[in-house]
Amino acid sequence: MRTIKQPEPAQYVELRQRQTGHRQVFCLRPARPGDEEGMLACIRGEYRESYFKRDFYSTQALVKMARDGHYRFFVAETDGQIAAMVALTLFPNEDYIEPASQILLPTYRGYGLSGAMTRYLFPLAVERKPSCLFVHAVTFHDITQKNCEKAGFIPVGFRLGTFLTSRMENSYRRGRSEKYSEGILILPVEKKDAGTLFLPEELHSFAREIYHKLGVPVEIQSVEGAPPPALPARCVLSAVTDSVQRTVWIRVRRSGANLSRQIRAVLERFGQERLWTVQLTLRSDTPALEWEYQELKKLGFFFTGLKPLCGEHEGLYMQWIGDTQLHMEEYVLTEAFQALRDKILVFYRQCRQAEGGGEC
Repeated sequence: MRTIKQPEPAQYVELRQRQTGHRQVFCLRPARPGDEEGMLACIRGEYRESYFKRDFYSTQALVKMARDGHYRFFVAETDGQIAAMVALTLFPNEDYIEPASQILLPTYRGYGLSGAMTRYLFPLAVERKPSCLFVHAVTFHDITQKNCEKAGFIPVGFRLGTFLTSRMENSYRRGRSEKYSEGILILPVEKKDAGTLFLPEELHSFAREIYHKLGVPVEIQSVEGAPPPALPARCVLSAVTDSVQRTVWIRVRRSGANLSRQIRAVLERFGQERLWTVQLTLRSDTPALEWEYQELKKLGFFFTGLKPLCGEHEGLYMQWIGDTQLHMEEYVLTEAFQALRDKILVFYRQCRQAEGGGEC
C-alpha cells in the first residue's frame, strides 16, 4: 500500500439545510491537534456513552491512534466548531482501507454533510492505492449505505449481531431486535482479479452475482464429493472479543484438523450467556473451504456474505447467533441490501430448521 506523504488538502463546501433553507459553509479537512474535544462532542452528541469503540472516548487515545498510523481522522468544521468526524482505518499487514466512524453533531443533520464528507474522503482513500475500500454500514439508518452505493460500492454481506440494542443510545429508531447488525460494502480499487474460489455448490450463484457486480473476473470451483484435504493438525486463528457488545470475531488464517474443536470451545465459553454472537472469516481461495464450511454448519453457523478483494486472499463470512432474535425485516436498508438480506435469510432459515428451531 502506498503511503501518502503530503498532507491531504482541505475543501470548503456550502450546504443547504433541506428543511429551513439555511446555508452553511463547512471546511472538510484532516484532523489536527486540538480537534479531539470536538470529535468527542460529536460522539457524545449522537451516542452519549454507548459508542462501541470505547477508545474513542479518550482524547489521549485518539492522539495515539492517529500518531501510530492505525487511524487517519478527518473533520468538518464550521463557525469554529467540529460538526462531524470520520476516519480511515488502516490495518497492519493488510491491503485494504476501511472508511469508518462517520458521526455528525445532530445540530447539523439535514445539510447533506454526510454525503459531502463521503465525496471528500473516498478519493483520498483511493489515492493510497489499496486493494479495495471496505465499509461496515449500520442498519438502524441507511445514510451510509446510500452514500457508499452512490460512490460505486457494492453490498456483499452482513456482520450480524454486532451491537446490543439495550446498550445503544442514539437518535434512530431501533425496533425489536435484541442486537443490531452491519451491512458490508466493497469498492474495488487496485485488485482487479479475484482468482479461483473453492465454494460449495449452494454458494455459487451468490458469489457469481457479487463478483459480476464488482466487475472483476473470478473462477469458481466446487470440491464437493472430494475427500477433505490433508490438513495440519492445528488451525491458526486470530480472535477479538468485545465483552460489552457480546461479540466475537474470529479469522481462520490457516485451516487445521482441530477447527471444530477450537470453535466448539469458543461456543462453550461464550454461548452459555444470552446474546453472544460469533462471526467467522474464512479463506475462500483454498480447497479446505468446503470441509470448513460443512463442519461449521454442524455447529450452527450459516453463511452471511463474502469478503472480496481485501488483499491477497478472498474470504467469506459465517455467523453463529445462538438464540438472538434479529428481526432483520426491521432493518433500514437500501434496495440492494434488502435483496441481499433476503438471500442471507434463506441460509439462516436452513440453519434454524437443521437445529429444529423456528423462523427469525
